Amino acid sequence: MLAYQQTAAQPMKFVLIFVLSSLMAYAVQAAGVTLCVSDRPAAPLTFPDHEGQAQYLARQAMRAAGVEPSFVVLPWRRCIESVRAGQVAGVLGVQAFQTYKDFVRFPLRNGLPDRAFSVGVDTWVVVTPSGSGVRWDGKALHGVTTPISYPAGVNVVRQTLDDLNIRNVDSARTALQLMQMLKAQRLQAVVMRESDAKGFLAQDEFKSLQILAPVFLVSDAYLVFSNGYAQAYPGLVAQAWEAIRRIRASREWAELAPALAK
Repeated sequence: MLAYQQTAAQPMKFVLIFVLSSLMAYAVQAAGVTLCVSDRPAAPLTFPDHEGQAQYLARQAMRAAGVEPSFVVLPWRRCIESVRAGQVAGVLGVQAFQTYKDFVRFPLRNGLPDRAFSVGVDTWVVVTPSGSGVRWDGKALHGVTTPISYPAGVNVVRQTLDDLNIRNVDSARTALQLMQMLKAQRLQAVVMRESDAKGFLAQDEFKSLQILAPVFLVSDAYLVFSNGYAQAYPGLVAQAWEAIRRIRASREWAELAPALAK
């Protein structure tokens, strides 16, 4: 009987060691988390060289969930491929739900992203040469005969243009390139972030261009996680999203946010 008890206990000992080792490994992985940020400024949310609103929110939210975040700066498409491959835990500023929903986790309600848990909004506008005759009425662009361009890889803009049956091409990597092509009359109209457009139009070089009203698109942006990370740490992910909601709803955030916007 004693020999049987020892023999039976031995497998249990190995099982216990395996479980404890696995838990320790998960704890080590959860102790720090890497989030990807675009190498292009996306005011007021993220910046490649300093902390914007979304970076601050993500840092505080992950700390509230018990982990210390670090940020890696990559071209946007590499951020997306990195989270798809599980090389980073998450990405900041993701907007195009339909494009990314199969391989990242958004905070959802009724099957759609819940804006209560977003890190903020991204505002996009149409820019054209002054006197071009191009008009934007909120539903259609009038007076254009060539495709509308926008920064490469910005799928939320592409989706909106496609939904409106507006021909489009992402022919430039940066907003500056778009403005230069517009000024050189290689394009009739472009879509870019409102913050970028206003910054360029304040420069003498681009005084001949204008922003059309109304705004083209206001889109909620999210901290999203890879499917693998969300499956491994569902409680942590939920706590992080809830912390973002709580911080953005606070009076302190209303006072702090403007200082992080530029």
